[in-house]
Amino acid sequence: MKVFFLATSLILCGFASIAQVKKTNNSTSSSIGFSIKGKINGIGNSELYLAHYFGSTQQVIKDTAQADAQGNFVFQGKDELPKGLYLISFSKNRYLDVIIGNTNFSFETDTLDPINHMKFQNSAENEAFFGFQREMGKRYVELRKLEMEKKDPVQIASNRKEIIQYQQSWFEKNKLLFVSKLVRATFEPEIPPFKKKVSTPKDSTEFYQYQFSYYKKHFFDNLDLNDERFIRTPFLQKKLEKYFEDLVVQQPDSIIKDADLLMSKIKNKEVRRYVIYKIASTYETSNIVGTDAAFAHMGEKYYVGEASLWDTTTVRQMRDRIKVLKPLLIGKRIPELLLTDPSGKRLTTASIPGEYTLVYFYDPECSHCKEETPKLMAQANYFKSKKISVLATSIARNKKQWTDFIKEYKMESIYNGIDIHPSAKSGKEEYYTDFLRTFDIYSTPIIYILDKNKRIIGKKIPTDKIQDFISFYENRQKELGIK
Repeated sequence: MKVFFLATSLILCGFASIAQVKKTNNSTSSSIGFSIKGKINGIGNSELYLAHYFGSTQQVIKDTAQADAQGNFVFQGKDELPKGLYLISFSKNRYLDVIIGNTNFSFETDTLDPINHMKFQNSAENEAFFGFQREMGKRYVELRKLEMEKKDPVQIASNRKEIIQYQQSWFEKNKLLFVSKLVRATFEPEIPPFKKKVSTPKDSTEFYQYQFSYYKKHFFDNLDLNDERFIRTPFLQKKLEKYFEDLVVQQPDSIIKDADLLMSKIKNKEVRRYVIYKIASTYETSNIVGTDAAFAHMGEKYYVGEASLWDTTTVRQMRDRIKVLKPLLIGKRIPELLLTDPSGKRLTTASIPGEYTLVYFYDPECSHCKEETPKLMAQANYFKSKKISVLATSIARNKKQWTDFIKEYKMESIYNGIDIHPSAKSGKEEYYTDFLRTFDIYSTPIIYILDKNKRIIGKKIPTDKIQDFISFYENRQKELGIK
């Protein structure tokens, strides 16, 4: 088991800055659901907040209290508190972590050394929690002193071994408490020794592949994925973020495979909801091209497919979002654009030649479009060299604004279209395209890049990153042996 010094982790920060909080309603009455009495010497006449973690970036306030001149205060309410890791915030940017299991307990400490001076009554979880912190803090100081003084390596190794033995003993003693799970969740997987001798570059490659594979496979071993109390700690969110950022290849197939594998391990309804949301929201807003396919998969399989987990509005909105997104995923042939060019002739995406087609959606009155369009036109020589045709599409249906924009930004050398069509029967203007629902145009400008078969290979590419993207795409095709 790897030595982990809790004193250096978030859990041991006696005081730290408190994140943005979301307040919940709480009422009190003669019926007591929780009663937490505290005394913190040195905070006389201060307001305090009791909040639980909701992931690592948000805290939910459950109650407030006013300390008297001696630092005495009470958090009290008629509703049961959800179990998990809480913080008691006092003064400015200062807080103390406590575990809420039993909701009727008391404690006393001070602002000078809150961990070492902490005393609890009627809270086995917190007694074990702070006892572990005190002992680990003391042992860590001793070890650091030996290391700084460059003492005998044998003595240092002995101290490390004693720390591991203490941790193992502590886990065994407190195995029925949530705090044991909480502390264990901070430990990394212990990778068994590589059985093969490393003597060649090939051996080294196999060694690193073995380490990575084992680490990834066992990454969540120390965190109980079916204990919903972990939603109210920072650790589940941090684990999810690290796993998907550092261990999962950022390609749709890999993300989907690993997401499904993780979901197969989670049976608890609340944890399941939380993890689905975290993965889906990550890839809905990701800047990596193509990963929105992972969002579509999560939405279709775990929102629409598990509708009982969500309210009807959420399911309906997700179903509508997927309906827009799926036809626009990488590899799909772009929905046909039916436009009119400046001469009044019909213009479609299918009619445009080239090895690539760049579809540029803009609004003539959009200030950002006025900044980006000159950058687009400045790449005319590059587009010509790569046989890239550019189709600039105005989403605003105002002919004068459109033609003025074309003239002002010298766009005559590219294909220009607008969704205005004279009716054969009435002669009046007709519109064919719902840009928001068909092309997901919720802001402008937006760029889609198509291959010669009009399949989407890139979307929402910044104007100044077009050449980088084409270079990346072509190199990737060569690596895959695709001509």
